[in-house]
Amino acid sequence: MRPHYDPVGATVPEQSLRLDLDQVYWHGSERFTGFLGETVPSGNYEFQGFRDGVLEGPSGELSPDGDLVFEEWYQRNTLHGITRRFRPDGTLANATGYEYGVAIWTVRFDVDGRTVLSTDRTELTPGVVRSLEMMRADVPLPPLLGPEYAADLNRH
Repeated sequence: MRPHYDPVGATVPEQSLRLDLDQVYWHGSERFTGFLGETVPSGNYEFQGFRDGVLEGPSGELSPDGDLVFEEWYQRNTLHGITRRFRPDGTLANATGYEYGVAIWTVRFDVDGRTVLSTDRTELTPGVVRSLEMMRADVPLPPLLGPEYAADLNRH
């Protein structure tokens, strides 16, 4: 499964960026928007998407053929959205919904990549629930989509 964006073509050399004390990436005098990436020893290509200097949008890993191995979505420097893992044949293996970096649900798929084998919801402790409530108030992000969107590759 190939992504609908081009993290390889949009990658800039990391040495052309600088990171400030607030953990914001800069490209020259502008906050960095684009991708950072590198080929890892496995031959796969790992990438991170940025907008306005922080993690925003897709990050993940591509096989040497350009197919997604996994894809995760960030909003405002926070893992927030649906993370998907793919099998070597390109079928969807599983998807996990993250809210403020906390796994909320996971859907596992049969080898066809469409048939749902199981849907599990994370049992959150009272402390995690309080933390999520505080983060929702401090850094409002769009609500996490439900597990019914796990296989919809156009929804994050």
